[in-house]
Amino acid sequence: MNEADARLVFLIRAIEVSDAEGKLLGPAERRDAQRIASERTRWNAAEQGRRPVPADFVARRAQLLATQLGERFPKAMRGFGALRWHSWIGVLLPLLALVFGALAEHVADRNAINILAFPMLGLLLWNLVVYLLLGAESLRGLGRSAKRNPGWVARQFAGVRASLSARVTGPLAGSFANFVADWSRAAAPLMIARSARVLHLSAALLALGAIAGLYVRGLVFEYRAGWDSTFLAAPAVHAVLALFLAPVAKLIGVPFPDVAGVAALRWSAGSGENAARWIHLYAGAAAIVVVVPRLALAALARWRERRLASDFPVPFGESYFRRLLADWPEDPTKVRIVPYGYTPNAQVRAGVHHLAEHLYGARVQLQADEPVAFGDEDELAAAAPAAGGSPAAPMVDVIALFNLAATPETENHGAFIDALQKCTPDPVLVLVDESAYRRRLGAQPGATERLAERREAWSALAGTRGLTAVFADLEKPDLAAVERELAARFTRDYRGRQQ
Repeated sequence: MNEADARLVFLIRAIEVSDAEGKLLGPAERRDAQRIASERTRWNAAEQGRRPVPADFVARRAQLLATQLGERFPKAMRGFGALRWHSWIGVLLPLLALVFGALAEHVADRNAINILAFPMLGLLLWNLVVYLLLGAESLRGLGRSAKRNPGWVARQFAGVRASLSARVTGPLAGSFANFVADWSRAAAPLMIARSARVLHLSAALLALGAIAGLYVRGLVFEYRAGWDSTFLAAPAVHAVLALFLAPVAKLIGVPFPDVAGVAALRWSAGSGENAARWIHLYAGAAAIVVVVPRLALAALARWRERRLASDFPVPFGESYFRRLLADWPEDPTKVRIVPYGYTPNAQVRAGVHHLAEHLYGARVQLQADEPVAFGDEDELAAAAPAAGGSPAAPMVDVIALFNLAATPETENHGAFIDALQKCTPDPVLVLVDESAYRRRLGAQPGATERLAERREAWSALAGTRGLTAVFADLEKPDLAAVERELAARFTRDYRGRQQ
């Protein structure tokens, strides 16, 4: 799925998730889009002699629904269109940098170049600092578990402006705000790659412009090179210049002056010398330190940008996408529920089945295991086979079901999760049933605080396994609330897999 399709998919997802009552997109419209997109995707795939791809179906469905939204909310959809990346920006900014570089090197005195205060020396120093910062950022990124968010510059270059949601009013305002937030996070790697490509290319052309400007003006003006300083003597000036220019002098075969030669260039001691040598040295240093590395970094960023823009990573593990793709696989989704330490009553079992249908689609095949007794968790891994699942729709296919009335214990409940995790390659979903505990607490004082404390304890236990506990009163489950919790959980897992 390319960037444009993914952006549209994220928009439709934000609208459908927030439009639970179907006021913006009615249930019939969604079903029609589902059916038409499925038929067209399979038909196109058959014409091309390949298997239909679920991502194509999701993108086509989003296009159909976006067309209907465009007819009803043309102004808002035009605002959405403003989010796209304008490729001319990636051409204009480097060209402006080229022109600026050529003009910036036009010093006030056309006949003199101060080799110690030369703007080109500042350009070299700045780029060396940038390389050090990039290296430090790369090393620091190796130890981080989360993707960094793009900065303001990256968002502008990538075509993401958070202020868009503030300018969209009416029924779509809330959905657009959610979309902008979700898209900014999901597109962060693409934003960073795109802005890096533009900035690196601009830096390279800035240096090229400065070099070209020097040589062009050197054809019609005679530059004299020299220096003066209130605090530095000739040896110190020679050391500073040699640090940057002596290796270049050896490389291009231009003689580099000794301390006495540098001393003779002091303006107070004479009129300097013809600046051709210094222009060659600074031009060579700029090419080696700035132009070549920046072009290489721009090429690398371009490769990353094209890869992400042509194959945008969409979190198909989220419940929203799993539900869309529930009828797509040839085999229905299989979900395995394993209770621990308690026996769910009929109402809870019905709530689990209702919840599974909501999350995985009507064709879900639910496998309800016998409850695992407290202390029998060590026998689980060898006794229970892994649940199957369709590779077309990534999902959590094993659910550990707990009772919130129980106090979580690492040596038992934690061991049970570990044993279950060995049965599936996907993260186990930790589902905690609140129904019994809520009945026990009733309306007694402090019930809300005790419920929150018990939730926190279960969340901490799941967190030690790198998982997120999801809570629900399974006798009367709030499907929308559970889906929101699952969406947040799958989003975190998805970002973690991008590291």
